[in-house]
Amino acid sequence: MDAAAIAAFLDRQAAIAVVAGYATALDARDWPGYRALFADTIAIDYAAIGSITATISADDWTDRCRTLEGFNATAHQLHNLDAVITGDTAVVTSIVDAQHFVAGTPSAQLIGRYRHDLRRSADAWLITGVTLAVIGYPTGRPAFDACFAAARAIFAERHPA
Repeated sequence: MDAAAIAAFLDRQAAIAVVAGYATALDARDWPGYRALFADTIAIDYAAIGSITATISADDWTDRCRTLEGFNATAHQLHNLDAVITGDTAVVTSIVDAQHFVAGTPSAQLIGRYRHDLRRSADAWLITGVTLAVIGYPTGRPAFDACFAAARAIFAERHPA
């Protein structure tokens, strides 16, 4: 393998590591680490689950994701990660198996496809966009919606406006 091929492989792995960090930081509730993965402005498309489709600040997105604190646990497992790099941009695609748990509520599971758009900065890859497409809800959409509603209520109780 020549030096260019090795460099290209390492570049793809670096972009994939950022996306893996996205899931890891969400599940760990590591909000400073999560925020550090993003450019200052990001395009979010979570319309597939009835959520936001907008270009917003990474700070606002990170704050919005803090509602995950209402769950007892989450597990965003990524599979089949692939990175395509073109100059200073990358697209990382993956399958996500997302498990969400609230005590006393049926668990919620979503299988989907992620697309993360990244831009190379001076010293790292940064996420500039995230799109989630739903493949299915193995536990059913009603269970998914009920679990999320319970988590949002718990979060609101813990963090009154």
